[in-house]
Formats: sequence, structure tokens, C-alpha cells
Amino acid sequence: MNETQPPPSDEDLSALRFRVVTVGGQRRGIKLEEIYWQCLGELAERQGRRLADIVAACERELEGEGNLTARLRYVATRYLRDELRTAKDRSNLAVVAGQVRASPSPAFALTGNKHIIAYNPAFLSFVQSRVLRSQQPQPARGLRLSFDVQFVDLVRRLKTAPGEPQPAGFTIGVQGQVTRGKLNAALAPLADQDVIIGFILA
Repeated sequence: MNETQPPPSDEDLSALRFRVVTVGGQRRGIKLEEIYWQCLGELAERQGRRLADIVAACERELEGEGNLTARLRYVATRYLRDELRTAKDRSNLAVVAGQVRASPSPAFALTGNKHIIAYNPAFLSFVQSRVLRSQQPQPARGLRLSFDVQFVDLVRRLKTAPGEPQPAGFTIGVQGQVTRGKLNAALAPLADQDVIIGFILA
């Protein structure tokens, strides 16, 4: 059984590491910080290439001029920038709202300060039938929604088991009327804040 290796510390990632890479039959001795070697390794794996292929491409781009290690650092940094940009594109409120609207069951997205930032038509119908008992076109002002566990505790459970929904109870109150129920909670794909998507169970 392979044991999981602990992630490198910041000090380990900043340490200079000397590697010998064979490019076109020629051995190249290159010294880079560990963090750049790791990024270049990930890039090579993502593209189905060898590390030597990336080094060779950098040498061709330099055409005999410039610094190879500087070019490798640039390539690694550009890869990280592109990965960060992709992650940001996939983790925004519009994406969360789209996931909520796509659910056929009543669903909503709730922030840590109990602010609903997205809900779908099925949630609106649920509130109207269970709480408002009317056909108002939108939820009344003053709607309050809370879980039967602390928000931070539910977030912790979701982070402990990535990809696994967590059951929770909820309470919705509007204009003195209250209803309770059960839901499955999932963590929204946001990088800058914790938001829970709740899928109400019938």
C-alpha cells in the first residue's frame, strides 16, 4: 500500500533543485525552484508530453538567445495563471445560480450571513404553497431561512467529504408563518466564500 505523502512545505517549494534533462541527445543541467519543477511536471502530464519536450520547446523559442531557466519559470507561471483563470471562470455566482436553476427540485444557495443569493422556480412554488399559501409572484420580503446545524459546521462536514452531499434540516419563516423540512446540502464551487446549495427533499 502506498502511503500518501504530505504536501511540500513552503520552504521545500522554494528550495533550488538541480536536475539533468536529456534534450535531443544532449544532457542539460538545470537548476530551478521546486515549485517550478512541480508546475512544469503538471503541465507535461496535462499535455501528454515529457518534461524534456517542454525544455526542448523553450530552447527553440529562445533560438540561442536568452536564459533557459527564466523561460522555464515563465512557462510554469503562465500555466498557473491559465489554471487560475479557468478556476475563476468556473467558480462565480452566475455558475452557482445556473446550478440552482437547473435543479428540478426546490433549490437555493445560501451564504454564511443567511442571505439567499439564488433560487429556482420550484423553490418559489414551495414557499408559496407551504408558507405564504398564496400565488404571489415572488417570495415576500423578510423571508428567513436557517439550518438545524450551524452554517460553519455544515460547511466543515462538506469539506471533510468532498463531493458527498450532507443531510440537514431547515426552517423557513415568512410573515410569522413557518415551515420545516429536510434537504441535501452541497458546497457551491466558489473560491472566495463558502456558499451552500440546498436541495429540498419532497
